[in-house]
Amino acid sequence: MSSPARSTGRASLTKSPVLVTLDMDRTLIYSANAITQGAPDASRAEVLLAAARCVEIYQGKPQSYMSDAAIASLMELDRIAQVVPTTTRTIEQYRRIELPLGTPEFAITSNGGNILVHGESDESWSVHVAGLLGGLGAGIDDVHQRLDSDSRGTDWLRTLRIADGLFCYVVVELDLLPPDVVPRWASWAAEVGWNVSRQGRKVYVMPDPVTKHIAVEEVRRRMPVWPRVSLAAGDGVLDQPMLVGSDAAIRPRHGELEELGWQHPDVAVTTGRGLAASEEMLEWLIERTGTVESVVEPDIPSTVPTGADGANISIPNEGLR
Repeated sequence: MSSPARSTGRASLTKSPVLVTLDMDRTLIYSANAITQGAPDASRAEVLLAAARCVEIYQGKPQSYMSDAAIASLMELDRIAQVVPTTTRTIEQYRRIELPLGTPEFAITSNGGNILVHGESDESWSVHVAGLLGGLGAGIDDVHQRLDSDSRGTDWLRTLRIADGLFCYVVVELDLLPPDVVPRWASWAAEVGWNVSRQGRKVYVMPDPVTKHIAVEEVRRRMPVWPRVSLAAGDGVLDQPMLVGSDAAIRPRHGELEELGWQHPDVAVTTGRGLAASEEMLEWLIERTGTVESVVEPDIPSTVPTGADGANISIPNEGLR
């Protein structure tokens, strides 16, 4: 399937030719529960939470935090590189986060299903993604109906939702969830071009063609000069394509990938956990950005590299099933 014409949405970039894509939850920002889980003991957890700075309010209550050190490092990283927040959150959920960057030039939400340009959803990308979804063996309504029929009336279901019209997620009670449910969903999803991933109490059912990585490649295509280096950070299975597709990446020593024991030769792992891991990842990204030469070659095309058949090179959903 050929890609539809898409507007460039470009803006002038004067930073170094380094693109940094940052997952949000449990990579850059942390809930109070995630902060305390990363602490060695209860007293240290109280100290960490008291010192953390709130970056998200929902229904009048603090939801997510960053440390002062992480905030300072993020601002420094944004000064020297093109930082792109990249999240599975919906557009509405992402907009609740108040990062110390103002409105970034680009942001990726909905696991790559949406690209925000200066805070606004890019229509041409949405049209492109709709075309990808149209080629699958099941549509979003079919997937939702199957999940609903399997979970309705059970004691383990808390919430079943369609997110931004692109994918489904189910919030479950882990203690009550039968062990065969997620593998069973993964089996039928694979037959129709979808995949299943559990992150904590959320079970995501995602379309195979739509990943954070393909959206990152689109952002790269829109930059006036093709970035010499792409760096990434993330903690979950849904971050795998983005991590593997980057020139170098880092993940924290916590989260879904840590629980799975996932390793990759081009993906570093932090020493610390929790807030300490976020600080370590940001310092790692700053250090790697600083090693890239500041001279930009003028003949580097600002288009996505293609394979021999002219199709865009992409990283598959490695490990999502």
